[in-house]
Amino acid sequence: MRLLLIDDHNVFREALSALLVQRDPTLEIVGERGSARDGVRAVSELRPDLVVMDIMLGGTSGIAAVRELRRLELQSRVLMLTAIVEPGFVVDALSAGADGYALKEQPVDEVLVAIHRVARGLGYVAPRMERTLAAGRGLPTPGLQGIVASLSIREREVFELVVAGYTNQRISGELFISVKTVETHRTRINKKLRVHSTVELLRLAALHGLVSA
Repeated sequence: MRLLLIDDHNVFREALSALLVQRDPTLEIVGERGSARDGVRAVSELRPDLVVMDIMLGGTSGIAAVRELRRLELQSRVLMLTAIVEPGFVVDALSAGADGYALKEQPVDEVLVAIHRVARGLGYVAPRMERTLAAGRGLPTPGLQGIVASLSIREREVFELVVAGYTNQRISGELFISVKTVETHRTRINKKLRVHSTVELLRLAALHGLVSA
């Protein structure tokens, strides 16, 4: 099975690559990338059977990258491998088109189980997250409650990059959408959060602990 690893922590990525091949010689690591943009490009070029990707990739989220892969109709299956245990991110990832969701806290043997299940088209969600999701059905997205609970998945992605100081042009590149679409999302975000400028948006985010004041 041909795997592509996408994670912005080089040591983790290299260690995972070595461990996976050591435990399962049938696996072939065809590439490693540290960003969502490079990862999407590598999937298009290398056409791996399976992509193992983190969610937090320094700017663009892995969820945005999954959405772009599906838009491009690339057939590689995707397993998210992350430290994030917020149920809302599981929902967002699977809704974007990911085939599975595993946790970095799991032993490598369990990650291998996840890899093979996803490769066979069976899907996978880490047991811990399955239990949490089952217990919390109908609840707002954890970690994204309060002021941003009303925002859509894409609006949350744009919101996070705006408060991180990204320009419309850079957000466009990071999320694989046009500048016009970014502007539309920002207008909707401002309307939903009842602010009239970026300064007001940043102030609101700071007041709610979503960005450094």
